[in-house]
Amino acid sequence: MEQKIRDYEKFIAREAKRDYGTAERKRLLKMHQLMLENFQHERMIHLRVTLFFAFMAVEFVLITMWSVIQFGLMLEIMPLYIVTLILVVLTVFYVKHYYFLENHIQKLYKYTVKIGVG
Repeated sequence: MEQKIRDYEKFIAREAKRDYGTAERKRLLKMHQLMLENFQHERMIHLRVTLFFAFMAVEFVLITMWSVIQFGLMLEIMPLYIVTLILVVLTVFYVKHYYFLENHIQKLYKYTVKIGVG
């Protein structure tokens, strides 16, 4: 998805500079708005997934901390440690990806104004 957004950004930057007639500009604006809707949908889905993983990671960190405080470091609950670590790592990567989506979609909004104004 990141490469798709980068490619589209290059495309729309190039197209926004071109001199279009009114009909072509409207067509480009309509196409741009459809692409923005697709990217916004992707961003919304990733926001939900990111929040879910962040919530789960926090819960597992709290559970792990509680069990270490109550029972000390025990090898019997090693799977809990591993699941907690996996959730924390996944959350970091989801936040990074969501950060990318948010920033690049914000950049694409500027082209909507640029194309619409002409």
